[in-house]
Amino acid sequence: MAFFGHLANFFTFAALVLQVFSMIGLTYNVPFLRDLYFAKIETSSQFVIFGLWSSCSGSSSGGVNMCSKPVPGYDWSTATELGNYVGDLESMHKLFLANFILYWIALGFTFIALVVTIMSSFRRGPDFLASMMTFVAFVVMLVVFVIVLVISIRGINTAKGIDSSVRGVLGPSTWMTLGAFVALLFSSVGYCFACICGPGRVRSSEKV
Repeated sequence: MAFFGHLANFFTFAALVLQVFSMIGLTYNVPFLRDLYFAKIETSSQFVIFGLWSSCSGSSSGGVNMCSKPVPGYDWSTATELGNYVGDLESMHKLFLANFILYWIALGFTFIALVVTIMSSFRRGPDFLASMMTFVAFVVMLVVFVIVLVISIRGINTAKGIDSSVRGVLGPSTWMTLGAFVALLFSSVGYCFACICGPGRVRSSEKV
């Protein structure tokens, strides 16, 4: 049925948007992008926010003052401001790169699945392919979410261990990552139902 296909497309598009927003966070020092971060560590006077590409720091009264240069797989332990609070994350530098690569893989699978179904008008073959691709993207995004959660919670707990007055919170990009992998799971199920209920091969006797 086309209903399941359209519903799956909606969830796939929603996942794609969430993935893109999470990936572009903190790439430039502009208001909207500064709000897209994975974690935030804050003292009474300063704060630092961490993203996929860089970190930004500022004061509680004046907002963001500066951002680091965007680099692929940004290591949070290299942050200049309040870097001593998360220096313990240096041992996890490979996880930052792995997280960066996995994000691109998930984004690619999601985008291709969406294009395939839009171009195919919900045929069984393309729907089955899209179901598999969105399921793979779901698994990858689930791994990404776990990595982000582990890094963020460890960084926050490390900072609190150094200074009990430090506050730490998970940022919007973390929850958008959660939303993306949930949407991809719904997409995979939707494409699967569209594949089961949709039109298949046309028999030669039916072509006459």
